[in-house]
Amino acid sequence: MIIVGIHNTGTTSSAAIVVDGSLEFGCAEERLDRRKYSKYFPERAIDACLDWTGATLADVDAFAIGWNPGINIAGRYRAGFSEWPAYPGARLYTSANRLLPRLESGELTATDQIFAAEPGQGADTRFVHVTHHLAHCANAFYLSGFDDAALFSCDGYGERTTTVWGRGQGGDITTLRQSAFPHSIGSFYAAVTQFLGFRPDLDEWKVMGAAAYGDPARYQAALSGLLNYDEDGRFELDLRYFAHFDFDSRSLFAPRITELLGPPRPASAPMEPRHFDIAAALQAVVETYLFTAVRWLARATGCRRACLSGGVMMNSLFNGRLAQTDIFDDVFIPFAPDDSGNSIGAALWLAHREEPPGRCRVQRSPYLGRDYADDAIRAVLDRFKLRYRVLGDVPGEVADLLAAGKVVAWFQGRMEFGQRALGARSILADPRDPHMKDRINAAVKFREGFRPFAPAVPAESLGEWFAVDRPLAVPYMEKVLPIRADRRHLIPAVVHADGTGRLQTVERSMNPLFHDLLTAFGQRTGVPILLNTSFNVAEEPIVESPADAIRTFYASGIDALVCGRYSLIKDGVATGTPESRPDRGP
Repeated sequence: MIIVGIHNTGTTSSAAIVVDGSLEFGCAEERLDRRKYSKYFPERAIDACLDWTGATLADVDAFAIGWNPGINIAGRYRAGFSEWPAYPGARLYTSANRLLPRLESGELTATDQIFAAEPGQGADTRFVHVTHHLAHCANAFYLSGFDDAALFSCDGYGERTTTVWGRGQGGDITTLRQSAFPHSIGSFYAAVTQFLGFRPDLDEWKVMGAAAYGDPARYQAALSGLLNYDEDGRFELDLRYFAHFDFDSRSLFAPRITELLGPPRPASAPMEPRHFDIAAALQAVVETYLFTAVRWLARATGCRRACLSGGVMMNSLFNGRLAQTDIFDDVFIPFAPDDSGNSIGAALWLAHREEPPGRCRVQRSPYLGRDYADDAIRAVLDRFKLRYRVLGDVPGEVADLLAAGKVVAWFQGRMEFGQRALGARSILADPRDPHMKDRINAAVKFREGFRPFAPAVPAESLGEWFAVDRPLAVPYMEKVLPIRADRRHLIPAVVHADGTGRLQTVERSMNPLFHDLLTAFGQRTGVPILLNTSFNVAEEPIVESPADAIRTFYASGIDALVCGRYSLIKDGVATGTPESRPDRGP
């Protein structure tokens, strides 16, 4: 059975493919059309899914879409849509618009559309629309491998819902409670993100980074008054201060918010202490609420394991603090908890409904994209007439470059799914250099100087460098943890202003080459940690192909590119065995 999952509502369209219960491939459309946060229908990503598995569109049994338009129809009749279709395709929803409001089943879980071909003219095509937050919960629960877990999904909104509390048992997902739009934690965070001069629904991680430089006390009371909730986590926003529910307005906040926070920051203005204080207060208020919400979930379910999803769960500060409490014994957050992961969630939800029990396989690896064989990489290098070297010991020779202070672009194996580079499409550097953060922000990433970089560490070395009192896995860079005070001076380039780091723990079983590189670097320096950031520059997607990698390498201040076994070095530092041809340029 072949299921193609699709996400194409909101930012970062994506596709994934599940074959006989196994997640085989997934990719965001932005990686292929080279438009950051691409909202376009994921045609290229779907084609890549099919190409990887050797399938064709005609082989697909069902398309699972991570948004259920039936939710927006059920419960209300919209004559403007049903009676006056603007074009023949509108009849896809006119019948549903008439009938769904008359159903007495309450909440819709999923709706199917089956397009039957004329006899002898081709195969039937089936579309399954999976509720947005159900897809989020499925993405987390089915990737976790847990048999029983509390589920929490929180974001801006999906259909009419903004937050879901639920439970996963076996292959089933049950909703316990939900909150409805416009009361939204994600929209609250997005509105203040916009107030601070950043792009809402895109730049929230900038606000998280800025929070470490601020004092929350100055604005915490003001922002707390905008979010009202009880001890069970039920909440409402004070809508007098927001405009995110007015889809005709570009502003997510109402003018009167200036009475509490002062004037908004223009995007081109410098960040001032007031702005950092607002960011810190926002983070503190949202974290306090989220702890209340998940505590209720723990009490309601009695579960000791939890799966968290939705765009709000990109908040690695909260994730790290939750992981260090006793609310749950184990907290799983997938590698793409944001909307892009809903292509995976929708496909896995359908697979668990229709595959025989026990057939669906747990897949925790985020490396779901394409890889490129050495021959394919070399063909690109030769076509561009580039001089390169062949590495014999890739981890060892790259560790030498990094220890010598070089910024290295690392292109290896299958591409990661999600917004974070995890050692397949990464830019790496020596964390011991106190100037490395500023250097990469200014000359490589071309971004704000206050934004931090992540430390990648072998999983077995976590306790030596991070102040944790229990075994933890952070394979997807999804949690921020405190760095041990006695070690911070050794890795200043990855220590944030508050003494923390948004880390990645690297297990050899999941990424052996990257683990070997960390080990080799540790053998040379005594520090088995590397600064790891995504292989891209500002406003561009992470690279997908060798051609993307070469273009980004020469358009930035990266010193060396290691693509498979091949290295390109700008300043002539020698490593590996030289190879050249008469027609190759300098």
